[in-house]
Amino acid sequence: MTSGRPGLGGGDGDGGPVSTYAVTAGPVAGSGGLAAVTLASSATGVAASFVPEAGMVGCSLTLDGVELLGLRHGMQAYLDDAKTFGIPLLAPWANRLGGDLYQAAGRDVTVHGVPGVYRDENGLPIHGLLAGARGWQVLASAAAEDAAMLTATLRFDHNRDEFDAFPFPHDLGLTVVLRGDELSVTTTVTPIGEVDVPVAFGWHPYFVLPGVERANWRLDLPFTRHAVLDDRNLPTGEVQQWAWDGAGGLGVRTLDDLFVAVPAGSVARLTGGGVEVSMEYRHGYPYAVVFAPANDDVVAIEPMTAPTDPFAGHFGGLRTVAPGDAFSATFAIRVRKV
Repeated sequence: MTSGRPGLGGGDGDGGPVSTYAVTAGPVAGSGGLAAVTLASSATGVAASFVPEAGMVGCSLTLDGVELLGLRHGMQAYLDDAKTFGIPLLAPWANRLGGDLYQAAGRDVTVHGVPGVYRDENGLPIHGLLAGARGWQVLASAAAEDAAMLTATLRFDHNRDEFDAFPFPHDLGLTVVLRGDELSVTTTVTPIGEVDVPVAFGWHPYFVLPGVERANWRLDLPFTRHAVLDDRNLPTGEVQQWAWDGAGGLGVRTLDDLFVAVPAGSVARLTGGGVEVSMEYRHGYPYAVVFAPANDDVVAIEPMTAPTDPFAGHFGGLRTVAPGDAFSATFAIRVRKV
């Protein structure tokens, strides 16, 4: 599966360099029978798969064939009940809202009764509106000498059933690049109407270290500004200084924490069994959530453009993007043997 985008062809067929990258299309183990676009590097042994028919969820990230994503309840539970797995995109907002009513960009909005709304154990709207959403179009996918890539887009406007819960028309763009042992993901919001668009999306990658006991997982976190949460996991607006010591391994320690003022370039790492998975907050993600539950051997390291309950006005308010402009944010995952 390739495209004619300039600079993204393979070898020239006349003795030129032969790419060690490949792009293929078709079901993979984690895609629930749906077609995935898979980017692979034979030189590094890294492969990543995304499913356009299911909200562009990343359903696989392997190193030498070993799955490093937490597939949890799998694709069907994601499609039916928005139970997240793999690397899901949470849009147009990430995490939970404080209630069904919110104000943003000068508008009063309700999510009550709108399709695409799922709720947490407290009845709060959670994980945005596009879990498993159809409508994504792959614009290009190709393998070059130095990388494999895919680009895709989704139009979010009045033609979508979910629109009334976020009445800000925009195009959502995605560019995924596998280069060496690094997978970078850039998400872009481009207004297509005459109103500003709030920026509140995020991603929710779940990582695992197969064959390694949780007690031996080392988690290194660079975050220092911890947001205080109430009993519904909503921020109170208070921020505390914070430090994490991962030297003893993750063990039985649990996390479900929000961090603010994350500097661009910050890197979190999960290491064990000779494998390291790192998450770099490259740019555009000043918030982070880390989730390590007691009942599941996974660690989610989440890049977020806005905090939990983004429309509540905490931590300096909400970013918006004006018509004629665009906003992009990039994170990068690196998987390697150490």
